[in-house]
Amino acid sequence: MLRGIVIALLAGWLVWSIRARTHGAVEHVTSQELREALERWTTRQQPARVLVDLAHPPAGAERDWLAALSAAGTTVQWSGNALLPTAIDIEPRVDPEGGATVTVAAPESASVVLRDARGVIDSAAADAYGMRASIARPGRTIDAGVGPVVARAALRDSLTLKRLLVIGAPDWETKFTIAALEERGWDVDAHIRIAPRTLARQGRIESIDTARYAAVLAIDTTAARFSSAIERYVRSGGGLVLWSPAAPAFGRLAPGRAGALIESEVRIIRDRTPRVALDVMPVTALTDDAVALERRGDHVTLAARRVGPGKVLQNAYTNSWRWRMAGGDNAPDEHRAWLADLVANVAYAPRATIAAPPADPVPVAAIVDRLGPAVPAVMDRSALDPTRLAAWVFTILCMALIAELASRRLRGVR
Repeated sequence: MLRGIVIALLAGWLVWSIRARTHGAVEHVTSQELREALERWTTRQQPARVLVDLAHPPAGAERDWLAALSAAGTTVQWSGNALLPTAIDIEPRVDPEGGATVTVAAPESASVVLRDARGVIDSAAADAYGMRASIARPGRTIDAGVGPVVARAALRDSLTLKRLLVIGAPDWETKFTIAALEERGWDVDAHIRIAPRTLARQGRIESIDTARYAAVLAIDTTAARFSSAIERYVRSGGGLVLWSPAAPAFGRLAPGRAGALIESEVRIIRDRTPRVALDVMPVTALTDDAVALERRGDHVTLAARRVGPGKVLQNAYTNSWRWRMAGGDNAPDEHRAWLADLVANVAYAPRATIAAPPADPVPVAAIVDRLGPAVPAVMDRSALDPTRLAAWVFTILCMALIAELASRRLRGVR
């Protein structure tokens, strides 16, 4: 009986061995060996199967080379347990001082390092939403490093900045909002209602549309008389920064309702937490599509939403001028930068495409797209070679057959 089993196994081995030789051994290479292996596979002998153990994502040319090899009939697989999915995007800031906003998607708690050609720019641990950073003077490309993965983005657009329109009463909030934005470099038109029949205008105020304005800043109830024009403007792609006192007149645009005024119990403005000392009319009853951008305790202080192609940001702080006037030495600069950031989040700015160097914003996803998902890593290369395994199987079967024959002879059985 043992002889029959062994002979059947030998026959099975023969079939499997022939099939293994037909399909060929698996070529197993590492990232360091990949370039040389690609040249060998292309110019000398094309393997049937390839497994690449990646310590880092391959360069774009190597990735395309592997995809071409796969299209030519080779089974190409890859492994890379250390490769964390990473993506980067860079957008020019709508700001007279220029700069860019970099957004990185990475696993939560992963360490993200931003670099350009001049060196490290910033580093932080990714939160549940990844990482976001503002860069004052970005290079032509920005890299985000997450372990061995480096994602690269390039600026591909330039912006044309238009004017701002500020509508408010003749108070300090209006005054210092205009002053801060002009200091930042914005050209500002202003509509200030001093009395029912008395207006103070700054600039040549024309129809409110995207041909002239990047954003409208509605500071208080004096903006109500322009609500229809501003709504048309936003729905055609314009941006609106809406102080909570003005929100009731913009119910179809506002991210939420304006709550009752809450006067801050903190009267001293400290550099590390300046907005804690400001009064707020919190954003309440957020619309379904609104996003809370900032909270103070249980109260939403900044919220935003899209309205068609336009954007609206609601600001709950009613006396931000105190930050500028009563803060520390850096308060004017910080207040100016904060207001500029509110505007940059919503402002409309026509784009023009510019020449950009090559980029690789989603390196791990690009590998999956071209080569398929990763497979488990194999520690022993010889385990991937079916011809070596076939030799071991043949040896074992032959030994089993010899043992069976010897056993029969010793027992006197033919």
